[in-house]
Formats: sequence, C-alpha cells, structure tokens
Amino acid sequence: MTENPFCIFVVDDDALLRLVIVDQLQGHNYRIHEFANGADCLAALDLQPNLILLDIEMPGLSGIDVCRQIRAEGNDEVQVMFVSAHDDLEILLTAFDAGGNDFIPKNAKKEVLLRKVELAIETEQQKRNLRSQLDYARQTAFTAMSSLGETGAILHFLRTSFQCRTPEQLGRLIIETLPQYGANGLVKLADASGEHDFGPEPVCSPLERSILTYVMKLGRIYQAGDRLVLNFPYVTLLVTGLDVNDPDAIGRLRDHLAILVEGASARMEAMVSEQQRQLQAKVRLESIRELNALLSEIEQNQQANHVQLVNLSEQHRSNMENAFVHLGLTDSQEFLLHGYVDELTTQLDQLFDKDNQLALRLHQILEKQNALLAGGEDGGTA
Repeated sequence: MTENPFCIFVVDDDALLRLVIVDQLQGHNYRIHEFANGADCLAALDLQPNLILLDIEMPGLSGIDVCRQIRAEGNDEVQVMFVSAHDDLEILLTAFDAGGNDFIPKNAKKEVLLRKVELAIETEQQKRNLRSQLDYARQTAFTAMSSLGETGAILHFLRTSFQCRTPEQLGRLIIETLPQYGANGLVKLADASGEHDFGPEPVCSPLERSILTYVMKLGRIYQAGDRLVLNFPYVTLLVTGLDVNDPDAIGRLRDHLAILVEGASARMEAMVSEQQRQLQAKVRLESIRELNALLSEIEQNQQANHVQLVNLSEQHRSNMENAFVHLGLTDSQEFLLHGYVDELTTQLDQLFDKDNQLALRLHQILEKQNALLAGGEDGGTA
C-alpha cells in the first residue's frame, strides 16, 4: 500500500475547464497533474496516477483512444473517469469497452466531483483488500471446472447454486462460470433488500452499474454485435466480447446462458421467498411478544383485584358486625342480618373460586406463550 497522496491526472484540451477542475480539487491532499492532450498523458504514466479525469473529445488522440492504450499497455490499476457532455447509452458502452471505470458530466458541481473522487479512493482500497481472496477463490473454481464441457458447466452451476445462501455468493458464482464459455460480463441480482451488481473485478464500478441499469430495460434476450443481454426475473446478465464470426457458437452460448440465468432466477426467487418467510416469522414473533406482555399485565391486575376484593369483603363484614352493636337490634334481627352477610360472603367466595380457576388457566397460557417466544428467539438466533 502506497503512502503517497492520491494522484490525479486532469486531461482536457480546454484550459479553462482544467483550471476549474483543479481548483475544485485543491485542499484535499491530492497530487494533481494537468495535461492538454492524450499523448502527454500517456508519456507521464510513470508518475503512477491513481485516477485519470479524461475528456472524451480531444484533438489527436480521443479519450477513448487514450484509455484503450492505457489498458493495452497493462495499466489496469489506474482508474479512468471519463468527462463528457454526452451520456447516451452508446457512449457509455464505448467507454466501458475501452476500459473506463466511471463517468461524470462536464461542468458537474464541485460536490459531485469530490464525491466521485472519494468513491474512486474507496474502490481502490476495496480492490486491494479483496484481490488476494478473489484470486484464490477464482483459481479454485476454475481448477474444479476445467474438465467440464459446456453442458457440464451448466450442471455444475445449477448444483452449486443450490448451496448459495446470499446474492453475493450467487453473483460471484455466475461471474466465475462465464469464462468456461470464453465469455466475460456483468450481472445484476435483485431481491427484497435492493440490487446487487457484479463484474470481473471485486468491486463493480459506477460505470458498470450504469450500464446494467440501462440493459435491464431491454427485452428478455437482446443481442447487438458482440454483446448479449439476458433479462429474467431477479437476474440481468450482460455478456461482452462475443465472436461475431461464429454465429453457431453464439447460438449455443445463448442457449446455455439462458439456462444458467433461468436457474439463477429460480434460486433468487427461493431466496426472496425465504426472506419474506423470515420477515413474516419476525412479525409473528413480535405479535406473540406483545400478546405475552398483555397477558402478563392482565394476570397481574387480576391478582391485585382478587386481593383487593378479599380485603373489601373482610372490611365489610367487620363494619357490619360493629354496626350491629350500635343499632340496638333484637336477636332475631341481628341473626337475620348475619345471615345476609354470610350469604354474600359465600357468593363472593364462589366467585373467587371461579376467578382462581380462570387465573390458573391464564397462567398456563402464559407459560405456553413464553415457551413459544423462547423457541422463536432461539430459532432466529440460529
């Protein structure tokens, strides 16, 4: 890992635009170099830039030509961000084919430019962290599938896809399967959490994401020149670099990849269903938790009311007996009133017995609910 400041080349034949971009980048500890044409930029690559802000339309070498030459000379680490006033799909595809990483419109706001540079720095860091792990995993996968034919690769993919539990695992599996057919490409997977983009590199660049967003709006199977697009529910696959001189091979590849993408779509559908099932289980578990809290509150209130009723009954009996002393009642009158009090007390005791039975049933229900709640939480943790 280099400790040098992040190095940025600003390449544009418009001196005023270069001045504006350099001014916007000042104060962020970037090492900045300006170039008025593509030739000067290529001649200065020994300065090891991390990011090149490259104008597309320039006299002499265009930005596309410069990017192609940079990649042809093996400079794959430097990121190329095209700067252009045009952002139609063909321009984006041409920039992608040339090896570009990102795109920014001319005269973009300073905040947009700085954020793009921050993303480039983050991408470089992620690539460094993931490259060694990816190389090992890719080599292992390629070695395991090297003896399989075209059909065997599909069968291997389908078997392995059943073991994928996340979109990340499935997306990387698709990317690692494509070279078995002499192809490379980009993949977009969609589930309840959002969209997931994958490409040959560990981190999908902003330009690649933009292209995937464009092509997912095309038909189910779309081919233009050396590019093939397959759109299925939850899955979009863009394959580039087809051999246009071998239509039979393209036809076989299209059939095999259609099976591959359809299988991936089925696996993604199963993942989405599982996500929905887990969400529903979480909602049910939360409902049990709320019901459990309510039942606990009812049980506590019932116990408190029972105690209060017993106390009131005893207090009422005591008050009546004290009142008899001061009322000057005959023995028969006092006996009659005592009978009323005893009858009322007996009725209250009967009500208390029924209430106790209900309280016991309520307590048993609470214990069952607590057991369900504990089992649901253990299952969610597992």
